[in-house]
Amino acid sequence: MTNRTLSTTQAAALASTTGRRGTRLEDTTVFGYESPPDTPALHRDVFKWVQSLDLSQSLKNCRRDVANGFLVAEVFARYFPTDIQMHSFANATSSHFKRDNWAQLQTFCGKQGISLPADLVEGTVQGLHGAAIALLEHLYESFTGKKVPRIKVPDAAAAAAAAAARGGAGAASVQDGARLISSQAKTAQNLEFGQVTTQQVAGDALTLRRRLAAGSTS
Repeated sequence: MTNRTLSTTQAAALASTTGRRGTRLEDTTVFGYESPPDTPALHRDVFKWVQSLDLSQSLKNCRRDVANGFLVAEVFARYFPTDIQMHSFANATSSHFKRDNWAQLQTFCGKQGISLPADLVEGTVQGLHGAAIALLEHLYESFTGKKVPRIKVPDAAAAAAAAAARGGAGAASVQDGARLISSQAKTAQNLEFGQVTTQQVAGDALTLRRRLAAGSTS
């Protein structure tokens, strides 16, 4: 059997092909958190809070990492170290262990009077859109007493009432939440833009096209 020695180039190529699969490239998102496609991003204050708890695993994909309840159990263990025993929770992905982990957390919260909405838990277990993020934000507000900053959406009805109160010709009006710009120009009135003067032509568009095709604008 011939003894073959790999060159430096060949060894590097072999290492690149036989290395651990699934290794992620360096993430360029804020704090290294990767938001799944079409999913609202976790607020940075909540992410920093989770990271400050020094959990056994970093939060990279909220929908995946929170689903089995193990990470959430670690969060509770940081605040209730004598009541939450991590050896009773399994860091597994099977439905049985997911349900068992969350059932323990819900039982504990029920005894302690801590709010843990069942709909958020169920949505997180099933991996529903935005459920895990909403649950982490809920826990952040419960444990820290702080509110997650959210963008305030303008009330269309209030905007319409304010526009109606302003009133006046040429003012912006709001209908069904959309801003409409009214004009002070009157029908059949000449409009001047710089040195160019335009005049509205009576009649419909089809008649005007026929006149232009015939070479007459009168």
